[in-house]
Amino acid sequence: MNFSSENISHTFLILTAIISVVYYKKYQHTPLKYLPYYLWYAVILEMGAILLTDIFKMYNVWWYNIGINIEILFYLFLFYQFTDKQISKKIILYGGIIYEAYFLISYLIDNDWNMFQNFPFSFGGLLIIIVVLMFLIEMFQSDKILYFYKYLIFWISVGLLVYNIIPLPLFVVRVMIKADLYEFTGLMNIQYFANIFMYLSFIYGFIRSSKSYKTI
Repeated sequence: MNFSSENISHTFLILTAIISVVYYKKYQHTPLKYLPYYLWYAVILEMGAILLTDIFKMYNVWWYNIGINIEILFYLFLFYQFTDKQISKKIILYGGIIYEAYFLISYLIDNDWNMFQNFPFSFGGLLIIIVVLMFLIEMFQSDKILYFYKYLIFWISVGLLVYNIIPLPLFVVRVMIKADLYEFTGLMNIQYFANIFMYLSFIYGFIRSSKSYKTI
């Protein structure tokens, strides 16, 4: 077996999806009940990308364009459910609309699904960072700060911050050198490190969290 960074990242993704199901009862009455469905979708996304390139010998950039777009919208939806401040909800809502419009317009201009949507995804990643930070500030200003480490949503937030902060400079590098990032193993390994950190943060949260937060 080839223990590449990519394979290790995929292994942790599958493990995270499995563990999310094992501990589902902890958070089944919160907005996080949708998370296992997304994680298994992410598994299908990665396995589908492998099939496209290795079996069907096709470009998979368009596949990732769709997947990353859904990923950004999902996490915006998730944090919209958790935030209580109306200003934060409005930022998430309008920010999501602007992002999606930017994504669609960028595609129409490029008219090529095999071109990775660097700028829209950079904007989407930045939006996720802002939304997560707003949520954490809101959380730390409440009585939940006393037990913040016991809430699954906190560990989801930590994982997402690292996952979205690291790719931003990589997208900049991709644009500056005007080349496929996959040609630069060192840069991709950094991306996979961010993936693995996020999965470990999720796994720790699934296992160690002990309280439901934002029951619906």
